[in-house]
Formats: sequence, C-alpha cells, structure tokens
Amino acid sequence: MRSFCWFLAAVSMAVVAVLGGVAARAETEKPARLLVVSVTTGFRHASIGTAEPILEELGRSTGLFHCDFLRLPPGRMPQPTPPKRGKDVSDDDWKNQEAAFQAEQEKFRRDDDAWQAGLSKEFAKVFSTESLRDFDGVIFLSTTGELPVPDLTAFLEWIKSGKAFIGFHAATDTFKSSDAYCEMIGGHFAGHPWGSGGEHAFVVHEPGHRVAAMFPERFRCQDEIYQYDMRYKPENLRVLVSLDMQASTPKEPWHVPVSWVRDYGQGRVFSTNFGHNDATWKEPMFQKHMVEGIAWALGRFDAPAAPNPDVQAAEYLRSVIAAAAAAGGMDADALRAKADEKVAKDASWATGLRPMLLELRGMKPEERSAAYSKVVAEIEKP
Repeated sequence: MRSFCWFLAAVSMAVVAVLGGVAARAETEKPARLLVVSVTTGFRHASIGTAEPILEELGRSTGLFHCDFLRLPPGRMPQPTPPKRGKDVSDDDWKNQEAAFQAEQEKFRRDDDAWQAGLSKEFAKVFSTESLRDFDGVIFLSTTGELPVPDLTAFLEWIKSGKAFIGFHAATDTFKSSDAYCEMIGGHFAGHPWGSGGEHAFVVHEPGHRVAAMFPERFRCQDEIYQYDMRYKPENLRVLVSLDMQASTPKEPWHVPVSWVRDYGQGRVFSTNFGHNDATWKEPMFQKHMVEGIAWALGRFDAPAAPNPDVQAAEYLRSVIAAAAAAGGMDADALRAKADEKVAKDASWATGLRPMLLELRGMKPEERSAAYSKVVAEIEKP
C-alpha cells in the first residue's frame, strides 16, 4: 500500500497530461455552468476557502465548467458566549452578568433573523425554476445543516430531469431531516472515527473505472472520513473507493464507502468524502478524481454506474473480520482468505450475510463477541 506523498512526484506530470486531455476534449464542447453552493448552517469546514478557488481554476483550465457561487452572506453577528460564574462572583454581580447575556442574546436573535431572511431570499432567487434552468448541475461544497432551499422536492426533480449533482465531503451532512435528499446523495453523516490528523487506508474496487483510475488499487492518505447512518442503501450506489478497515485505525465492523456514482432518474450523482483537509484539495490525484467525477456527472463520458451491492457486502464482511480479529486475537489474514475464496465462488454469498452484519451497528464493542462468533462460523463452514 502506497501513501500519496510517496508517489506524488512520479505522477504529477501524468496528472497534468490527463487534465490537459480533459481540457482538449472540453474545447469542443461549451463549458457547463455549475452552481457551487458553499453555504453552511451547521459546522463550517475551513477547507471551503481553499476549495472554492481551486474548483474555479480547474473549471477554467480544463474548459469543462464555469462556477457560479452561492456563498454565505457577510455580516452575520457572532453568537454571544454564555458567561461562566467565577468563585468570587456575588449573587448580584452574577444576576447582572446573566441579564447582560440575555440582552446580547436578544439582540443577536433580532440581527440573525434579518440575516437569515436575507439568506432565504437569496436561495429563493437562485433555486427558482427560472434560475435553475440556466445551470447544468450543482456542487454542494461541504454544505452542512438545513439549507433554505425553497422547494427541496422540486430541486431533486430538477436533478432527476437530467442534471448533475456533485457532493464533496460534508454534502452528506446536509438536510439530515430529509430521507429524499439522503436517498439521492446516497448516505448521511453519522460520525467520523477516522479523523483529519490520521493517515487512513483505502481500497479501489474498480481500478479501471475512469472516475477512480487515478488512484493506486490500495493507498493511504490523510483526511477525515465519514461513516453513514442506517439510511444508506447499497442497492442504490456503485461504490468505487472504500476505507480499508484492516489497515486503518480504529477498526469498526462495518463498510465505509468513500466515493461513489449513481444514476438518479435521468441525472447523475457523484459523491466523494475526500476534502476535509486543505492538503487534499491541493493533491493532484484528488483534483483528477474531482474533475473526472464532475465530467462523468455532466455526461461528458459514460462509465459504469449500476449499483454494486455484492462488492459492498464483501467489503463489509472484510471490515467485520478486521474488527473481530482485533477484538478476539484471531488471524485476520486467514479468515479474510477464506471469506474471499467464498466470495470468488459466489458473489452473492456475502450479500446474504448482510442482515447478520448489520446487527453489529447497534452493539457496543463489549457486546459484539457473540455476533462475531456467528460471522466467523459462517466463514468457517465448508
């Protein structure tokens, strides 16, 4: 397994050449117009400021797309910080501090209501039927929270009509209340045990797929990796890159998809979890992944998008094996070899185990021993 930093120098020229090829092809077609939304109503990633100009430059240099940005309006007041009572603060002084804080809170609410109204007005304008007609697709750039899209159903139907949706990193931490949005993008954020400071391992399921061909079949890189809640449906997506649980820490007994594509009506969806760290956006391999994913979503080339639930189930099983072996001192390599042999004979075998594997999602680590034993017994069956 190779780390990005080990092979960057060797591949940078190749990436430049390939991006040049994208640009050459794009010259024969009019650049797409993409709405890039970087508004957040929840956590805001610092890398958004790095990503915006990189996206704009990649669109310009390849000739593939032009960016129109919908950003957070300026001028939002910071929310007041609640006071903390010190040891020597009298009751009267503490009441005065609390009263002052309540007054600041009330002023913040008034000012923020006006700011929120302005944001909603901008969304109503940009996401109107008339405005969306001018765009070929939309990028959700680490958006978070409940965005004030005036008609989410109409927006999703717009994508289905033949538009492109591209989601980067925290786009899966958006519209948590909407099952329909979750179904469209593929999954919803449910924590990130694999933090931004760690170097994590990844496996590419289809090295020949154009949206993933820029990566080695197995590699390591430093970024923050999300896991997804139980609304994730493997039958909807073609996962191209997953977390390699055996070579990552912590080892959790479930599949963690990282990049995928899907058809959505007549539209196309490309989503990748990469992009938390500034360095990721500057990484040539990620930029190539991004450009090819956007080009595919825009219909500039065809590549397989049929869901691959059998592939995902096999990776789910490998993750369970990794976690079970670490917890119980078993031989992970031997168990994985037996499981892979069964998958090779019957790709649907691991898919049949999925209900058993899903049981582990609701268990605390100390409760998993019996469930691990059941999985191991299935692997050991002749």
